[in-house]
Formats: sequence, structure tokens, C-alpha cells
Amino acid sequence: MAKIKTDTFLDLLRRSGLVEKGQLSRSLRELEEEGIGTDPDHTDALADKLIQRGLITRWQSEKLLEGRHKGFFLGKYKLLDHLGTGGMSSVYLAEHVLMQRRVAIKVLPKHRVQDTSYLARFHREAQAAAALDHRNIVRAYDVDNDGSIHYLVMEYVEGRD
Repeated sequence: MAKIKTDTFLDLLRRSGLVEKGQLSRSLRELEEEGIGTDPDHTDALADKLIQRGLITRWQSEKLLEGRHKGFFLGKYKLLDHLGTGGMSSVYLAEHVLMQRRVAIKVLPKHRVQDTSYLARFHREAQAAAALDHRNIVRAYDVDNDGSIHYLVMEYVEGRD
């Protein structure tokens, strides 16, 4: 499954900023004490242990194992999982870094940002959602951008769509 060696995986994890340096070091020491080392050919097993410990998510692990270390943060949110993609956007499960509140983030595709009418429509959607407040309607918390990435932060409701 994993095509990268453990040291490369750990380097990507450190560079990603997903886990604090001290927390990662402690966890790696504890895993070694349990007999789970950082064998170069057992990257998947190490990744699974880090998932079990709650340090990273399955989705984050998959991205790291693909050799990626960027794209896990959007503004003040840490992306945890990809929930789905539609015709207009992609939706991610995320967590506010300081408040540790889980939210759903709807991200406008980069190629759509160039279309001013599309961006205006995205903002109108955000304003309409913010104007609604009912227990059966997902709440909109924020609309923002991180450079050319525009996104809408919404209440996360667990379950089926």
C-alpha cells in the first residue's frame, strides 16, 4: 500500500503541521516501547497506530502516504476529511484549531474564482444561509478566503446527506 518509507512519512507529517513536535516525539517513543518501531518498510502500520491514537485521521494519513504535506489547513481550520464533491464545490470536515469545534467547509474550486458571477453567487448563498436560523437548517458560521481559496464554514451535522 504505502510507497514511501517511514522516515519520509514522518518528515511529511512534521512538515504538515498536523501534530505538534513534542506530541509526535512522545507518541513515537511510546510506540517504540510497545515494540512498534519505525521500520522503513512498515509505514502503513505506523500510520494506523497514529490514527488509533487520534493524532491524524485516515484521510490525512492517505494524503501523507501519497507524499503530500500541504493543504491540511484552511485559514484557522484543520481539514480532517473529504465529505463529498458536487458540481459547484467540495465539502470537508474540519476543526477550528483553537476552539476545537467541528465544522463542514464548502470550498469553491479555484478555477471558479476567476468567474466573478460564480463568486458573487457563492457569496449570495453564504448570505442567504446566514439569514436563516432554525434547528432543522444547517447554520452558516463564516465565509472567508485563504488567498485564492474561497470557502463557507457551516455547522457540521453527523449523518447521511
